[in-house]
Amino acid sequence: MKLNDLLYFRHLAETRSFSETADLFYLSQPTVSIALKRLEDEYNTTLITRNHSKKSVELTDSGQIVYQSALDILNILETVKEKISNMETQDVYFGLLPTIGSHYLPKIMPHLTAYLDNLHFTEEESSDLMYEKVKKGEIPAAIVGSDQPFFEEEWLTQIPIAENELYLWVSPTHPLARRKRVKPKDLKNLSLVTLAKGYTHQRMVDDWAKKNDIDFKRIHYANEIQTSNSMVASGMSASLMIDLLVRDRSDMIKIPLEDSPKFYIRLIINNKVQTSTYQKQFNTHLIKVINKEFN
Repeated sequence: MKLNDLLYFRHLAETRSFSETADLFYLSQPTVSIALKRLEDEYNTTLITRNHSKKSVELTDSGQIVYQSALDILNILETVKEKISNMETQDVYFGLLPTIGSHYLPKIMPHLTAYLDNLHFTEEESSDLMYEKVKKGEIPAAIVGSDQPFFEEEWLTQIPIAENELYLWVSPTHPLARRKRVKPKDLKNLSLVTLAKGYTHQRMVDDWAKKNDIDFKRIHYANEIQTSNSMVASGMSASLMIDLLVRDRSDMIKIPLEDSPKFYIRLIINNKVQTSTYQKQFNTHLIKVINKEFN
């Protein structure tokens, strides 16, 4: 049996056509038939039945088993090929949240000049989604935010960058705008806007409200930070956010919040996933940069 025999058989099983399979691989139909015969001799079984009057090809039960196995084997080989290719590449990948990344990149990028020609950024709006991509190995390293001070995961290398409190944000005309500090009880029956469900900020606000027995008068959910900020500036709602998400807005007032929940920003790296030597060098260098600039 040859590896190509499985490749030809997979396409034969999917197209149910000797002629289409032969054309796809620039072969003669007898060559496809010989490959099929080799497989049948290898497993001592019949893999297909042919109805010459209807010019149709059907898989036998044994054929179905070999077809599914061929899919698995060929997918494994493609994965191996892809992994080897990735190991040899000099491309490096770095995940960022647009809002957080725009704040920290100016301090980080001057230290990454040696990698600029090969550096690829991956952006996600949600920290939770970015975390999952690092966990799955889709992104080897990323800066994320979390409501947890520490991730207890063996696969994870994590370097703290910052710890931010949430503030109350209101318009200059809001009844609470002149307050120097507000307590959780001051927010009861307040109309609030927060990021949509699935964002870390939304989960933090929800957990904090339950902890402090706060029942907001109304909660609006926004998919974009700018939408949330505009609603606050208009006086329609208040919001609870870290100050990194509200910058250069003279139409919004920041008020410290007693017993404020904290938002933790850190670099995370999947130390179990296989990466290229160049990516490993980049990750190591990135850790040194983060430790130097922020710790």
